[in-house]
Amino acid sequence: MVLPFLPPPTILLLPGSEPITLPQHKPLPLQLPPILPPIQGPRTPRTPRRISINELLGTPHTPIRRTTRKKGKTESTRDDRLRVQTYHDAGLDYKQIVDRTSLSKDQVYYALNHQITPQRQKRGRNPLLNKAQRKQLIEYISRNHDTRRLFWVELPRVMGWDCSVDAIATAIRLEGYGRFIARQKPALDDRQKALRLQWAWEHINWTQEQWDSILWSDETWTKPGTHTRTWITRKIGPEEIYHPDCLEPKVQRKIAWMFWGCISGKYGKGLGIFWEKEWGTITKESYSIHIVPHIAEYLKNHPGLYFQQDNAPGHSAGFTKEVLESFGIHPIWWPPNSPDLAPIEGIWDEQKDWVQDLDSQVHCNYQRLRGTVGLAWEQISDEIIRQYIGTMHERCQAVIDAQGGITKF
Repeated sequence: MVLPFLPPPTILLLPGSEPITLPQHKPLPLQLPPILPPIQGPRTPRTPRRISINELLGTPHTPIRRTTRKKGKTESTRDDRLRVQTYHDAGLDYKQIVDRTSLSKDQVYYALNHQITPQRQKRGRNPLLNKAQRKQLIEYISRNHDTRRLFWVELPRVMGWDCSVDAIATAIRLEGYGRFIARQKPALDDRQKALRLQWAWEHINWTQEQWDSILWSDETWTKPGTHTRTWITRKIGPEEIYHPDCLEPKVQRKIAWMFWGCISGKYGKGLGIFWEKEWGTITKESYSIHIVPHIAEYLKNHPGLYFQQDNAPGHSAGFTKEVLESFGIHPIWWPPNSPDLAPIEGIWDEQKDWVQDLDSQVHCNYQRLRGTVGLAWEQISDEIIRQYIGTMHERCQAVIDAQGGITKF
C-alpha cells in the first residue's frame, strides 16, 4: 500500500538572489506489518487494573505491605523479644530459646536481629532532685518526731541544697509522701505498752459470747453544731475565701454536755444518763453518788454481765472501788490509756453524727442541746452496737501487732 506523497517545491527563491532549482526525488513506499491471522480457541478476558487516587493525581505513594497471620499464631510482644535477647545473652541457642518460650523460630530470629522498640519517654520537666537526693531527704524527714514536723520551706537550708520549696514538694510526692494532719492519740510509755500487750494476749482467744457479756461504759462531751471538719467547694484563690456561703460561724464560748452511757452485746443499748450541771465535775464522790447506783440496778435487772470502765480518776479511786464492791460489782481489769480497745468509743462518734444531723447550728441553749443529745442516743440501734463489739478480736490483734502501741481504732 502506498500513501499519497506531496512533492517538495522545485524552485527556491531567496531574497537578493536568482532562483535555485532543487533535484527531484521519487516517493518511497510505506511498508506496514502483515496482518496476523486470528487466534484460534477461547480467550480468557483480562481483568482491568484498578487505578488508585495517587496515580490519578500523579502523587507518589508508598506501597502498603499486607501480611496475613496464620490461624492460631500469636504475635510476639516487646517483653517476649526482650526475654529472647536475655536468653541469647545467657548463651542459649535458637532451639533452646524456642523450647523455653512459646515463640516460633521465625519470631526468635526476628527478635535477635531487630532492636527492641523503645518505650515512650515521660514528658514534662525533670525533677530538680535526683533519686539519691530524694532518698536522702526522706531518710532525714523520717528520722524522729521533730524532723517530721519541719516546714518544707526550712528543708533546703537544713539539707544544704540550692533549690526551691516546689522542688522539695515534688521530691516528697515522687517518693510517696505528703503533708497530713497528725492524729491525736494518748501518749504511751513502755509500762503502759506492756500492760496493753498483756491484756490483748489474755483476751485474743475470747469467743463472741464472752465479749457480749461485758457491759461497756464511758462518758463523752457533746457540743452543739458539727464535730467534723466542714468541706466546701469554692474558687481557687483569695476571691471567695470570705464569701458568706464559704464561712463557718465561730463561737467564742461553746456549751457542752457530759453524757454517761453503757452498752453490751447481750442486751444492746443500756443506760444513758445526763450529767447535770449542779453535780459539778466528775469526782470519786459525785460518780459514786449519781452513777454507781444506776449501774448496780441495771446489772441486777440484766444478769450475766461483767462491768467495764476506764481508769479515769473518778473511776479508779479507792473510794469508788469500795462503793462498787458494796453493791457487789467487781469491774474487769482494764489497761491504761486504751480507748482503742473500748467499742463504746465508736458509739460516741455515731451519737455525735446524729447530733450534727439533727441540729447542726451552734447555740448556747442547754435545754435544746439536752433534747438533741437524748434524741441522738435513741437513734443508736442494737445492730450498730453489736457491730462495734464484734471488732474486739481485731482490736486485740492490732495491739499485739503494734507491740502494745497505738492502733487505728
